[in-house]
Amino acid sequence: MVGTTGEVKPCCRFAGMQKEHDLNNIPINDIFNSNFMKDLRNKSLSGERIEGCKRCYEEQDSGKRSLRQRVNANKGTREYNLDDPKITYLELSISNDCNLACRMCSSRFSHRIYDEEKEYYGKAEIKHKKTRSNIDSAYDLLDSLNYIKFTGGEPLMIKEHWELLQEAVDRDLAKNITLNYSTNNTILPKQKHQELWKHFHKIELCVSLDSIKKEENEYQRHHTNHQQALSNIKEFVKFYQKGVPIRVVGRPTITIMNVMHVPETIEWLLDAGLYSVNATHLTFPAHQSITVLPMAAKNKIKEKFETYNYKLEDTKLQCQYLTNHMFSKDNSHLWPEFKKHTEFLDRSRNQDFKNTYPYYSQCL
Repeated sequence: MVGTTGEVKPCCRFAGMQKEHDLNNIPINDIFNSNFMKDLRNKSLSGERIEGCKRCYEEQDSGKRSLRQRVNANKGTREYNLDDPKITYLELSISNDCNLACRMCSSRFSHRIYDEEKEYYGKAEIKHKKTRSNIDSAYDLLDSLNYIKFTGGEPLMIKEHWELLQEAVDRDLAKNITLNYSTNNTILPKQKHQELWKHFHKIELCVSLDSIKKEENEYQRHHTNHQQALSNIKEFVKFYQKGVPIRVVGRPTITIMNVMHVPETIEWLLDAGLYSVNATHLTFPAHQSITVLPMAAKNKIKEKFETYNYKLEDTKLQCQYLTNHMFSKDNSHLWPEFKKHTEFLDRSRNQDFKNTYPYYSQCL
């Protein structure tokens, strides 16, 4: 995974990256073949649990199919040679250009958060408001790649990513490559870009609708237009009928601010024609995790999940997984930080937590 400032990690979730692993200092293939990465591969092959992969193990222990399990199940169109490993899977966060300022995000992934982050914490995660990662090395990897994952910023508004796709098409490599996107549903690709997608093996479009409730979605994903986001999701689904080899999946990020209406959100997404929905619990920033909720609020959510009239068994299973995770830890000591940070953003954005979430009033 290549981040917005050039940092390189084994995976977007990996905790404990090597500071020297940076494209500004070391070529990507040298990082891939470093002793650190060789050790990780050997531990993975032996079945050893790796400390940096704890997010996926948390999901598995809560009864959910983790990201590592989903990726490992999709080998792509090329076989691996473990004696001479090549980079076949690449995640690119090319830039922090984004049109939203989601409450759980940071300046590393959205330039619109930079000023608030600097004011609240005294410094921002990155040195400059806008960043661009040097992705020249990605062009050299196209021959071996079978999977490219684009995250943000908002990848659909970043021109460098379209230029990379055009190169893959021009070199007749697109047919071997699956593209994966994390998008905030605010932008529909131009017709010429839809035509570009048709050359690739598959398009996996992960749409981030965090709540079907307008007030909650616009609160958590600041600057989004809820109705436009819903309309765009339906348009993405129609791309398949236009010859785009697309699979649209839902990926709500579950926090204190949207957990109550997870069942309704999942069911709306599936009714809209999505291939699947994978509700993922947030881990950072820690004070927004559902494990931080006081016990009275957790019990209120648990009661809602247990009495909800589910249309599908899978929706029920996802809510059970979220309940398991919510009660797996008592992080209520972070509640004062959640309250402090929320009140700061409410003042900055002219929003109001209490008015948006009246159902929390009695238990909080």
